[in-house]
Parts: sequence; structure tokens; C-alpha cells
Amino acid sequence: MSQQITAVMLPQFDLSNPQHLAMRKLLADAYAQHAYALINGYEQNQKMCRGIVLGLERVAIYLLNDSTLKNICTQLFISMREMEKASNAEAIA
Repeated sequence: MSQQITAVMLPQFDLSNPQHLAMRKLLADAYAQHAYALINGYEQNQKMCRGIVLGLERVAIYLLNDSTLKNICTQLFISMREMEKASNAEAIA
């Protein structure tokens, strides 16, 4: 049985928290760069952007001890991989 995910279940940025605000900018930049690389077929840049997000995830875990930021980074990484899979499937079809 699959579980439906609602917006209430997803981690959210606390924009009154300066760490969340700074991380939001870094993640938005990584996402934008990844989208550009995906559109233009720059596979190395796609990997680099995923690596940035993984690095930020580790910062959230080990330096900031912030599970909300860690979960947001994880979700972004998964989203990037899904976009790549969809793009590759589209290219094959």
C-alpha cells in the first residue's frame, strides 16, 4: 500500500532562521545550475550539482545538526535524480 505524501509531511524552511535562509539560497543556486546542465546535456555539471547538494546535506547533519535541512537536501537530491531519469527516458524515446 503506497503512502500519500502531503505538504504537511514535508520538511519546510524556517525563513526566520538565518541558517535556513542561507541554505535556501545555496540549494536554489544548485537547483538552477542542475536544470541548466540538464537542458543542455552537460552530464558532468549535473553530477557536480548533485555533489554540491550532498555536501550541503552533510553540512546540515554534521555541522548544523539540523534534520529539517538534511531532509530538504535529501529531497532535492532525489528530485535531481528523477529529473535526470525522465530526461534520459525522453531522449531514448
